[in-house]
Amino acid sequence: MANLLEKKDSGQAPVVQREKNFPNFVKFESKSYMIPLIMFVLGLLFVLIQGNVLDVIVTILGVVLMIGGVVMGITLMTAFSPLTVFIASMLFIMGIVCVANPGWVAGFFLKVVGLCILLNSLIRLVTEHSLKGKSSKYNFYLVTDLVSLVIGLLLFLFPKAWLDGVSWLFIVFGVILMVLGVFNLYTAYKVYKEGRYVNDGSGVVWEE
Repeated sequence: MANLLEKKDSGQAPVVQREKNFPNFVKFESKSYMIPLIMFVLGLLFVLIQGNVLDVIVTILGVVLMIGGVVMGITLMTAFSPLTVFIASMLFIMGIVCVANPGWVAGFFLKVVGLCILLNSLIRLVTEHSLKGKSSKYNFYLVTDLVSLVIGLLLFLFPKAWLDGVSWLFIVFGVILMVLGVFNLYTAYKVYKEGRYVNDGSGVVWEE
């Protein structure tokens, strides 16, 4: 509270403390729960489909992108502009890549997701360090993010291994991703609730 009083006395605009409830968490903390949501959805896809089916989905997506590029180019021809040509061309090229090499695209997608999970886990580990000794659930947060970090590393380093794996391994990995996604969502919300956040006028920041 001392920081708040100092800012008020210095003539600056008063700091408004935002109530830390679930609606505000959903509205303002998308950076905290977006990766866990992606983990859950990806895990669900792993459970529902197999690697070869994922290739088929990428191929279909490629055809859609190619058609979208052509349609966009034709319909916007009267409003010709370099930006229009660039976007239509990129859609068409991306579609060709998806159709020509769906396995590579699927592997690249998993690599990107793995990198996002890895970076998110590292950031959360740094953020949660401030709760050490202050939260009874600190060890749970730590274990959850360490496991997530390992999963992200495996996805980033060996994306094709999961696509080419046997069906039961694909499903097991999907279930692990779903469980970690749920745990990370829970952890993100609890850290948000237990951490000391204030709105300093430029956004929500940690108050030491």
